[in-house]
Amino acid sequence: MNVLRARTLTWLLAGLALLSLCGCVDRGRAGLTRALLGRGKLAVAGSSDLLSLRADGSSLGPVSAWPAVQRALSGDDPEALVSALTRAQLRGLVLDSAALAAGGSATCVASQLSRYAHVPGLQGVFLSPYASLYVLDPLHDWPLALRTGLAEVARRLLSGAAAPRMASFPERVRQVEPVEVMVLLRSGTQARLWRSARGSSFARALLTATEVARKRWIEREQAMGGPLDQRLPHMDVEVSLLQDDGELGVRDSSFIDRVVTPVHGVAYEHKGAWRYLLPDDTHKHAEAASQAYLRLVEDDGLPDSSVKSDELRLYRMTVQPVGVSDAPLPAGAHPPAPHDAISDVANPAEVLGR
Repeated sequence: MNVLRARTLTWLLAGLALLSLCGCVDRGRAGLTRALLGRGKLAVAGSSDLLSLRADGSSLGPVSAWPAVQRALSGDDPEALVSALTRAQLRGLVLDSAALAAGGSATCVASQLSRYAHVPGLQGVFLSPYASLYVLDPLHDWPLALRTGLAEVARRLLSGAAAPRMASFPERVRQVEPVEVMVLLRSGTQARLWRSARGSSFARALLTATEVARKRWIEREQAMGGPLDQRLPHMDVEVSLLQDDGELGVRDSSFIDRVVTPVHGVAYEHKGAWRYLLPDDTHKHAEAASQAYLRLVEDDGLPDSSVKSDELRLYRMTVQPVGVSDAPLPAGAHPPAPHDAISDVANPAEVLGR
């Protein structure tokens, strides 16, 4: 009798596991189909079943149709993969992680992606055990002059210069796409103050982030060590993009802890609001990422159960450095006499090399 009960329990557990797996596949397929909308031409690596996916504005083909891309996936150089995708005019990759994990060296790009590692030059869009979608990182082709110029614009704005016209920013940073930009002031190795802002484009978010950073310093001027116009010449100004690196298609804690690596923070979107924890804060005290999500929703006054709710869309995020404006004066040097209130950044083209 005990043997029969044991067998029955084993069959029951196996059945429940199978149902759970089927549910993950169904949710993963539905989520991936939604994420594919408007993504353009994509290469598929792994299960041929993925080629049957259909979404408006996207076309899928087997990675074997682009031998250079297939070779780069098997190689160890992410830049080679980005270059191969660009030359093939592909927007990204749809990947079957289980199939990728079955072959190749542990260091090859395909193996890294199968482990959900962050690969430079690629941005995760949707992640699930069923399949994942990666596209080319929108920053991958931003030239150094543009990156440095944007940091210099942030420095000028922090110094009190009037905001330039939106039309004077280069087109690629005016493109309409919701993003979060962080402006950080650093003295040596010490981060003194940072603020981030979300905007409808990189340029708008940059303007807002510098404005709120300047206001915050002025509010806490005494605690910050003096007026900003005296301290700013001795500090580096760093501009970064707080970029989502993949929506999580499964809410299981084991999957979350696997996908959110040490370079990732956690984030969620709820009713138009975007909340996040930076990577250092996510992993402090060796806390699991699934616990960090709970801490994040609790801090925002939401119940723990929210993490399982479809009302929240969960993401992992990265801090992508954009540019740095180095401190123009060494420690102890005196800044020049303050200039008048007339803006010396009438047009960002002055510092963006246009």
